[in-house]
Amino acid sequence: MILGKLGYAALFGAAVAIAAPALAGQEVRQQGPGRPRAGNDDRAVKGADANRDVPSVAVRDKGDRAPTVDARYDAGMAAIRAKNPGKAVELMRPVLADFERQYAGEKRDIFCAVTPEQKSRYLSDAEKANRPAVTIEPGWCRAQYVTGYALIDLDKLPEAQAAFERLVRYAPQNSRYLNELAYIYMKQKKWQQSLDVYRRAEAAADLTPDRIDEERCLALKGVGYDLVELGDFNAAEAAYRKCLNINPNDQDAPRELKYIEEQRKLTV
Repeated sequence: MILGKLGYAALFGAAVAIAAPALAGQEVRQQGPGRPRAGNDDRAVKGADANRDVPSVAVRDKGDRAPTVDARYDAGMAAIRAKNPGKAVELMRPVLADFERQYAGEKRDIFCAVTPEQKSRYLSDAEKANRPAVTIEPGWCRAQYVTGYALIDLDKLPEAQAAFERLVRYAPQNSRYLNELAYIYMKQKKWQQSLDVYRRAEAAADLTPDRIDEERCLALKGVGYDLVELGDFNAAEAAYRKCLNINPNDQDAPRELKYIEEQRKLTV
């Protein structure tokens, strides 16, 4: 629980490939799992970060944000589309500063939910723990997401990591945000940290209506990727096959499974 202040999916989901060296006659490993594709309807997930698009969030909830927050969020997304992430960061600063002012003295646990399902879970968990809690409107989540996403594009990974770590403290059951944080750890080769967060993202996918399969499969590919780096080929294979059971048309998992097969031959 959180008191006071406060992912290239999955956050706020970068174009440098994380690939193993190619060996003669060996399948070249794919890039790390991708980030959520842009678009306010959130209907697609990219499979590799070289093909990624711009950020979006699970539910827009139009009408529950002030127009100025709405406008700044949309302008921030437009700036990222225009490959101007620095402008996106600047556009989000007033929204984040307003949050700090508004909740500076808040003693209850603060949660930022972008779906009714997430809000219900946060409040239910707080009640079970006998802790007072409040859920805030999702504009802050989105502003922090755009900020973190833009920081990845600016190749400021430590700052992006801090932004997403803060975000998932306030939105601990948002699969997209968790996928983004796990991706940042992965880019820094923090394999175990990345694995732990991808597993959290997989578990949280049920709270992302209309994107359950997409977010879960993205998380599973991250799990598999990290497990390969950690040398656990069997568990990695299981994760990729689980993704294929969800989406038989996924294009990344078969390549990774072939890579695992090649690696096993090299270790015999």
